[in-house]
Amino acid sequence: MIYSKDVTSLPDLAHQIVSPRFDVITQPVDVLSLQNLVMYAIENGIPIVPRGNGTSGWGGAIPTRGGLCISLSGMSEILYFNEFESAVTVETGITWRDLLAFLGRLGFTLPVYPSSATAATVGGFVASGGLGIGSTRNGNILKQVLGIEAILPNGKIVRLGKLLLDPKNDVLKERVDEGNSWLSEELSDAGLGSPEQETKLFTGTYGTLGIITKVTLKTIPNLQLIPFTCSFDSIADLARAADRILSDVKPYFIRFLADNYTSKLRAVNEYESGKYILTGALLDTIYQNEDNIEIIKTVTDEEKGQILDDKRAWFYWSERLYPLRIKRHGPSIVPAEMLAPMRMLPEILEKTKAELRNSNVAIEGTLSNDGTTSFMVWILDDERKKVSFTIGWYRSFQIASLAERFGGLPYAVGLWNGRHARKFYGSDVYNNLKVMKKKLDLNDIMNPVKVFGGRVTIGRESMLLGFLLGFIVTMIGGWVLPGLLNLGWLNQFLSSSLFQFIYFPILGLAGLVGGLVVVLITRFMRLNQALAIGIPVLRILSKLLRR
Repeated sequence: MIYSKDVTSLPDLAHQIVSPRFDVITQPVDVLSLQNLVMYAIENGIPIVPRGNGTSGWGGAIPTRGGLCISLSGMSEILYFNEFESAVTVETGITWRDLLAFLGRLGFTLPVYPSSATAATVGGFVASGGLGIGSTRNGNILKQVLGIEAILPNGKIVRLGKLLLDPKNDVLKERVDEGNSWLSEELSDAGLGSPEQETKLFTGTYGTLGIITKVTLKTIPNLQLIPFTCSFDSIADLARAADRILSDVKPYFIRFLADNYTSKLRAVNEYESGKYILTGALLDTIYQNEDNIEIIKTVTDEEKGQILDDKRAWFYWSERLYPLRIKRHGPSIVPAEMLAPMRMLPEILEKTKAELRNSNVAIEGTLSNDGTTSFMVWILDDERKKVSFTIGWYRSFQIASLAERFGGLPYAVGLWNGRHARKFYGSDVYNNLKVMKKKLDLNDIMNPVKVFGGRVTIGRESMLLGFLLGFIVTMIGGWVLPGLLNLGWLNQFLSSSLFQFIYFPILGLAGLVGGLVVVLITRFMRLNQALAIGIPVLRILSKLLRR
């Protein structure tokens, strides 16, 4: 049960289209045992889902067709570090917290790491992508990856980019040379570059093209870190201040908290509760930090804000790793997040509040160095209230759609945002990834349905509902349409002596056929088709429930 979930809880309705749990949980201890697992799965046609620690909320590590969950937390060694190359190589089951602690003892840190660093694994964040602590200066995590080792869906071991290892202890070199030789031919046939150029096959694709086993990441010197925090009465003032600080200071990290977030924090005072908070950190030399702190104070004052004292600044810095404390107001959460232009932040916040005015939400975000911001909406709910929680899941899809209206994107693809995948990756990149998926994973066993979609697992309740719907619609249609369309001759024909041998009412027979047709349709339905039907239904029910 634990390994079949991620950070969110799914409504029961979701398990009508995806499996509620894995069949087997495995935890390989090295690359060769993992390769054996993959080969076994290939031979027996068993779906595989690689998993870190499940700290994401986009369905990338949950089961869709049962099968094997491959937990990589047993592979957590630090394999190589060289300060002159500014790089570290690790097994992907290590947590970011443990890696940061190791680098900190040597006077280094990471350019980017996730806010869930206390539990998230390196492989999980690299496989899903996204912004994190440090993205304000250094961009998303994918820009920090130098090299990758992975096991393909056909069992071959490959290395992409520049993976740094001690050659004396590289026991996989022969297998990797064989795998890379094969992959080079496949990439060439697809019109792509060499393995050294195509790390994007595994970064941000949720383990659909292979299981990441090792990663080489950039490192940076751990200079003087000074946190800062400002409060504002309006999001417009905060946005203007953030824009100026980004331009003049280039801080290591900036995060914003909306008023509906700060009003839910326990450890706040009158200068923060219900205010808009801009918090972050500088990571530079002592002299640079002194100058930049003065700039931040001046900008905050000119934009009608207030600088909070050092004690509060350190409080918010320590809280950067615990965004899920907000869950106490749930007790369940439904996450919804977008990537949007920072200049649109006030409009997006206003529209989101209007759209979710009947919901209990908390909003925060991380500013990136490319003029975008993540816009995270924690929708606080209670999964024990089955009906309202199920209908409330519509709000997550609502935020993903809202992103497009403001020129943005969903924050992540995973499982639930697969219908936005082409726009998220870009048409050319998505087409290349899809071509490689077909080449590498002929039987679609590697994290199936994620990113690229696929047939869903329809539950009995859905099939029964589909049958009843098809039966009723066909019956009503057969009774009403002939009169509306002036097809009286059809009724006469169906009641003629030609059909006297059928003892079952012909309209009832048509209803049975209609019901069976709908059942067949649901059996072959793909995820995006299921969502295309389900989301509007949830929207209608949501509006009715609010009334």
